[in-house]
Parts: sequence; C-alpha cells; structure tokens
Amino acid sequence: MLTKEQINKIKKELPDEKDRMPIILGALGDPGRFRIFKLLSEHHDICVTDVSNIFDITVSAASQQLRVLEMLELVEKMRMGQMVCYELKKDNPTVKQLIQFIKVGRINN
Repeated sequence: MLTKEQINKIKKELPDEKDRMPIILGALGDPGRFRIFKLLSEHHDICVTDVSNIFDITVSAASQQLRVLEMLELVEKMRMGQMVCYELKKDNPTVKQLIQFIKVGRINN
C-alpha cells in the first residue's frame, strides 16, 4: 500500500487537465482517423478527394475526419483552387511524437 507521501508525489506528477494527449489519442483511436493520420505521415499534400478515393469513403466523410484532425491542430488545410488538401503539422511536437510512435509500432508488428 502506498504511503501518503507517495500518493501526494504521484498526484503532483499527473498531467494537469490541460493535457490534450488523451483527447488526441481518443480521436486517433478511431480507425478511420488513424489511417488518415498514418497516410499523411507517409505522403504530403493529400487532398480530400484523394482520401475519399484511397479509403473508399464519401468526400463528406473524409472531410469530416480531416476536420477533426485539424481541430486538434494535427493537420493544416491548404486550398488549391477548388481542392482542399491537408498535411501534417510537422513542427507540432505532438505530431512528431505520434509519427515516431507509429514508426516504432510498425517495426514491432
């Protein structure tokens, strides 16, 4: 059983409520969003229609999944005429960590 001091130490080490990682991991827990994130980690400037065609989903569904990743600041949107394309925010430390995690996971599979 933990002592009161050990419990207090653990409490202090816990991430605060502002830690967004559980929200991000929850979003990437969706297989579709995870696959899109993984695709974007391997390819640059992927358009919504490309995502739709690659995963055989509607453009609306692809757009919705990408919008969630954008709200979490994992991807950025670029307009190219009438096309909307996305790429990972490679300067985001969380994105870098997630890409590394995916690469390590690939080695162990």
